[in-house]
Amino acid sequence: MRQKLYDYLIQRPSGAPSAELLGLLFSAGPDSGTQPGHKVDFGSRFLHAALSADPRFSYDPATDRWYATVHTALQQPIHRTTFVVIDIETTGFKPGLAAITEVAAVRIANGLPSAEFHTLVNPGRRVPAAITQLTGITDDMVRDQPPIEVVLPQLQAFLGSAVVVAHNADFDLSFLNFEARRLLSAPLLNPSLCTLRLARRLLPGLRSRSLDAVAARLGVSHPVRHRALSDARTTADVLRVLLQQLASLGITTLGQLLDFQHTARDGRRFEFFVPRLALAHLPEGPGVYRMLDGEGRVLYIGKAKNLRRRVTSYFTNSSGHSDKVLALVRNVREVTYERTGSELEAALREAELIRTLKPPYNRLSKHLPRVAFLKLTVSNPYPRLALTAKPGSDRALYIGPFRSREFAEQAQRLLARLFGLRTCPGNLTPDPAFTPCLSGQIGTCAAPCTVRVSRQDYHAQVATFLRFLNGEETALLDSLVEKRDRLAADLRFEAAARLQQEIELLEQILHIHSRLHWIVTQVHAFLLLPGREPGTAQAYLVLNGRLIAAGAVRTRGDLQRFAVLTRERFAVDRNLPLRPEEIDSSVILAAWLRDRQGSQGAVFPIDGPSTLDNRLDEVESALGDLLRMGAPDDIAAPTWLERT
Repeated sequence: MRQKLYDYLIQRPSGAPSAELLGLLFSAGPDSGTQPGHKVDFGSRFLHAALSADPRFSYDPATDRWYATVHTALQQPIHRTTFVVIDIETTGFKPGLAAITEVAAVRIANGLPSAEFHTLVNPGRRVPAAITQLTGITDDMVRDQPPIEVVLPQLQAFLGSAVVVAHNADFDLSFLNFEARRLLSAPLLNPSLCTLRLARRLLPGLRSRSLDAVAARLGVSHPVRHRALSDARTTADVLRVLLQQLASLGITTLGQLLDFQHTARDGRRFEFFVPRLALAHLPEGPGVYRMLDGEGRVLYIGKAKNLRRRVTSYFTNSSGHSDKVLALVRNVREVTYERTGSELEAALREAELIRTLKPPYNRLSKHLPRVAFLKLTVSNPYPRLALTAKPGSDRALYIGPFRSREFAEQAQRLLARLFGLRTCPGNLTPDPAFTPCLSGQIGTCAAPCTVRVSRQDYHAQVATFLRFLNGEETALLDSLVEKRDRLAADLRFEAAARLQQEIELLEQILHIHSRLHWIVTQVHAFLLLPGREPGTAQAYLVLNGRLIAAGAVRTRGDLQRFAVLTRERFAVDRNLPLRPEEIDSSVILAAWLRDRQGSQGAVFPIDGPSTLDNRLDEVESALGDLLRMGAPDDIAAPTWLERT
């Protein structure tokens, strides 16, 4: 029992409270707390009886925290701690295969730089041209410099017992410890601190956490890059700024500081059990990944534009991780993946796997893109302007797709008010005695429910709205612009600004409708995208908003099979609602068609059952262009071909 607690505390320089240790002993883990029968006073007496006589343990009654005695020195204040910030340059990225070419170190004592160490190192091998281009270090520069056998003892003397600091400390220490084990039979024993880990916790909104990016974010100048002394000085300045931020969070002792870099946002230690080598071997193209537990059960399924970047992001200690993500990471033991030729294929495959496997960490519909539509039920006696998440097969007029439900709601409120359209659900049976809803009472709806407007006049309002959408009715926008200008001339700037926002929203609605109207009216298209294998493309046939077929194509014969399917299925299921298993792919396709700029491939809108037959030569030409571009990894610049 004592050994278990000691092993636990040795990994936590900042110690652990009594409740945490009791939870470790009497429940599934340290987070579970004590069992209901464990009273606080009993637990405290139990720990003191078990640990107080063991010199390996120390207790602080002021904070009710237990420590491994070896860490008590870490309770010194940060401002009294000596740090040595190091940086190295190398001939490559793997210790043993590559060697050190330059070492620099900056000592920080009492919060200020106090001394520097710097030397070039003869690596005992040639400096690759790519490294010379990156760092400026040449073979001539290192030829007469001391070898690492001479430099390492000098560096150790400079370090003393200070805390070693580096940006991406794992890299620098991997080289230094490789040489220390080779030459001295033991690694460096100094505590280590990584400014990259600190940046992940303290700068969650920063997209890149390279030394350049972190320094720029913190206002630290860095005139020269990829030379050891300049980078060490920059890292030292970054450290000093980060320490100020940590002090404001109550991190005041060295133990708390060292523990913080390994602590997740939820206060627990950030741990994962997937080998880093496995993450490094993930490909950088699009695909689908599965996260598995120790028994091979699928916990989570996701898609990625870049598999390596996306999956690796889970296994970095970022303050942006939710509690659910942290729980997932701690339970994952293996990651498998499938490569795809495009992001669209990845999205469709992800949706299929989630629907069939139902992984516990996938939230319902969370994997789907953000899509929203406005729907005008033109076949209803009193057409209604409604909000919906997907287009249906009900002959309604759909406007969109919009990027978010919030934007669609704004558009719905504005259009309903300007054109007097109803948004209430259900069919109407107009009755003069009926009490209208709030919209009808304040005049933002024509209130056909109370016969304030005849059916004929209401349909005239709907017709005006349709002409507006088609660009045939400009009087409304003209009148709003004139009113805005009058308000501005009368110095009523706030009212003019509100009107300007409405004008801009109307213009966005018109732009979306004019550019994307065919998606939600026809929803018939044939798509060609890069395939997952060289020499292939991935084809998709979409009819009536449904994904009818998908598959690899190489030849004209493959395309003809899709042409036959188009003839057979063009009018099938036209008036039937989407089946449950078709909804996800319908939403994904609508969003992809909305956002397709920058994608690789071609799209052919289909306006009849023989469209592909009539345009087969053109489709074959597009297929040839796509195949000549090569596999996705070989494509340098994405292209998009729209065939109308």
